[in-house]
Amino acid sequence: MKPSITFAEIRSIVSFLKKYEGGYMEKNYIDEGNISFKIRKSGLNSVYLNFMNNDFLFISSENTVEGKKNILPVENMQIHSIIQMGTDRVIVIEGQKKIIIEMMGGGNLIITEGGEIIFSKKQTKRKGITLQKGTQYIEPEIIDLESPNFSIEARIKESKADPVRTLATRVGLSKYSEEIICAMGGNIKTNDDILNNLENLKMRIVELLKAAEEQNIYIYGEQFFVWKSKCLTAEPVVMNISEAMKFIYDSSLTAEESREISIRRDIQKMQEEMERLKNYGEFIMANLHEIDHFLSQARRNNVDQNLIDYERGTAKFIKDDKEVPLKMALTAGENANEFFSSAKKIKEKLSRVSNIEKEEKIKPIPKIKVHRIFTNYRWFITSEGNLVISGKDAETNDSVVKKYLDEKDLYLHADIHGAPSVILKNKNGIGEKSIEEAAQFAWCMSRAWNSQYGNGAVFYVTKSQVSKTPESGEYLAKGAWIIRGKKNFITHLELKLAIGFQNYENRKYIVSAAPSAIKGNRIIIIPGTEKEEIVNKISDFFKVDKESVYPVLPPGGSKIMEIIEEESDSFPESEKNYNEGE
Repeated sequence: MKPSITFAEIRSIVSFLKKYEGGYMEKNYIDEGNISFKIRKSGLNSVYLNFMNNDFLFISSENTVEGKKNILPVENMQIHSIIQMGTDRVIVIEGQKKIIIEMMGGGNLIITEGGEIIFSKKQTKRKGITLQKGTQYIEPEIIDLESPNFSIEARIKESKADPVRTLATRVGLSKYSEEIICAMGGNIKTNDDILNNLENLKMRIVELLKAAEEQNIYIYGEQFFVWKSKCLTAEPVVMNISEAMKFIYDSSLTAEESREISIRRDIQKMQEEMERLKNYGEFIMANLHEIDHFLSQARRNNVDQNLIDYERGTAKFIKDDKEVPLKMALTAGENANEFFSSAKKIKEKLSRVSNIEKEEKIKPIPKIKVHRIFTNYRWFITSEGNLVISGKDAETNDSVVKKYLDEKDLYLHADIHGAPSVILKNKNGIGEKSIEEAAQFAWCMSRAWNSQYGNGAVFYVTKSQVSKTPESGEYLAKGAWIIRGKKNFITHLELKLAIGFQNYENRKYIVSAAPSAIKGNRIIIIPGTEKEEIVNKISDFFKVDKESVYPVLPPGGSKIMEIIEEESDSFPESEKNYNEGE
């Protein structure tokens, strides 16, 4: 599914974000051209607005950009308003400063203060002026279908294109031009037909804008709309805008990875075919006179008839277990030249497709970048199918409890200072195995790992025992929680973790967990002194990029205790189609 975002999806995103007016643009993250803003407001779950590759936007509950933090000068800025500029592809988030996300013209993100640009993701020329830091911001020319000054009729009369392109470009309806025509009855053949049904057109545009504000996305395979398609008859998958655009973006990455792997496989086949043809040519040249004699005899039917295909005019020359197909109408030298020419054509194509130089061998498939989920936390799924999720610092120790601890869940904490808050979600009923695995994970992710303390203890309690209210006169540090009532202890815990893949909502993720929770290929680690070295080893073994490994490792150094190879395409029942709402 190729992501392409229109004014209608922008309207839907803005409609969703409107409730965060009065809240705060708390944090921002930048990585390789992608930008994520954390938006929070009291009484609402925080969300992230992600601006990806200058051409796509989506909302997520977790941060998806693991880059430099708070580089942009809008940290903790209060949000006064979030608007769409006209009905075009521009979002403006205004507070003390303005954040302007433009989706047209290759996309850009600009921050202004008092009308002056203080940050621009890239330089843009507008009305002969280069928009950059220090210059005044100039708004782009926009379409506003709701403005009384915007004449749809005039725009249509000016156009010489067909009705679909007229509505798409002159009226700004983009991919919804075909949808609108279908909604109007499908009898629109010319621009005059549109003009004769102008009120119907305007009514459909109002219907479209209203549908966008309902914040639903209707997904039809690789196509998606803010309303139920007027042209397509299949039943769509319907998702809220807060989930849909991320789903579409993630789907596009998966498709892109598949395309890249497919292209490289094709290149491999082409490389092999090029070598085969070249070898044929070289073999013929090494046996030129003998093959010329063979061809002469073949034309006179003086060779084994099993070697000749009269219908195709070819003959097979066999020597030293080498079999070469030859055209009987050509000489040996001409046959060799044909093989060399065909090999050269493949080599030229390889050079165009993959930028491979003349003598360069095909490059291996690069390491896979594994997608992340619950990016602010560590997590895994127990062998009984229950999600375990923990904080990584004081801030996330607070948020993981507030967001994920429900009445039937358990809260775990290592009996040592400097340990994370760990939540064991109750999805399939919490058994002893899940508690043991969550406890070992909690112990390993604590300060005990770096200090190499053995035989650890972890307690668990219910939600009702966890509180943020200290006794009178007591102080509660950020990330800490008050535990009241009886604590249940799991003791004699080992400092040992497994690194491997688990399946969450039909996608593989690399995680660390208690060894009994990981199936298939896995690496068992214990405390040690290696840091960068162990990341390299894990990255090489699983053929994933290093950035996928860092977040799952415990604090401090480690060493590999054992490498277990049990690769399997299947997952245990507890991990199949796992679906625990974030």
